[in-house]
Amino acid sequence: WAISSRIIGAIIMVHGDDQGLVLPPRLAPIQAVIVPIFKNDAEKAKVMEVADHVFAELKAAGIRIKMDDRDNVSSGYKFNDWEMRGVPLRVEIGPKDVEKGSVALARRDKPGREGKTFVPQAGLPSTVSGLLSEIQASLLQRATDYFNANVHEPRDYEELKKVVQDGWAFSYWCESRECEAKVKEDTKATTRNIPLNQPETEVTCIVCGKPSKRKVYFARAY
Repeated sequence: WAISSRIIGAIIMVHGDDQGLVLPPRLAPIQAVIVPIFKNDAEKAKVMEVADHVFAELKAAGIRIKMDDRDNVSSGYKFNDWEMRGVPLRVEIGPKDVEKGSVALARRDKPGREGKTFVPQAGLPSTVSGLLSEIQASLLQRATDYFNANVHEPRDYEELKKVVQDGWAFSYWCESRECEAKVKEDTKATTRNIPLNQPETEVTCIVCGKPSKRKVYFARAY
């Protein structure tokens, strides 16, 4: 449970935004949600016929799909609800989509107009699968770029103290409690992660200068 909580926390911190969760498609319990849009019973009958067909197609393709057919809330409420939950992709189907043989796809990683496209209903499973893969790659690239831009390898302890004010320091550490306590006292930063892949050479601890074989990430908690 402790490990699961840390993973969930990491996902929230890395990918979340002001609108809520942003879940990578490979980890999302629900990869796509269908939101039917209609104003009256006549529209509902036409829209739901198409929505049910789309649902069956996507489910058969192995996509973890959800149908939001709630009648007691507005479409806008549904959009906001699923955005907060971090569902990677929203499939909107309204009366005009039925007429045109299309659907609207809204990406969670690109809120607003930027992330919305209109695509044909024909071949939709392939389109959705490809878009989910694109979202997965985009989130990974975004997180990697942010990580690389904020991780620094300070040359000495004085530089480490500056780096951790708004970033991460990747430095050698002798693994003593005393050195970690000093870093925390001086900067409020602590060790965050010890990578499995380590340099084979022995260098010196950035805090005390004693021999060190492992590099760790120092950062402040927020």
